[in-house]
Amino acid sequence: MLVGFGILFVLNGTLNGWRRSYDVALAITSPADTSVPQLAWILSLAGWIVAPGIAGAVAGYVITASIGARRRTDINSAFAEDDDG
Repeated sequence: MLVGFGILFVLNGTLNGWRRSYDVALAITSPADTSVPQLAWILSLAGWIVAPGIAGAVAGYVITASIGARRRTDINSAFAEDDDG
């Protein structure tokens, strides 16, 4: 998915300009204001799909790392069975 987005971004950057493509991908600028709006609309839609996915992945990683750093007791020892029966 990211490779496809990268290829689409490079193609847009070549045809529409790098700054304009960046702005379109992040929904800062309208795709209609580019020299090749058909391609820019596809980049804009892809940006709506990819950007939240990347942000969610980063947030998930940060939260997992934070929880892992705070965990002091091993989960297996916390739920270990007693020999009492």
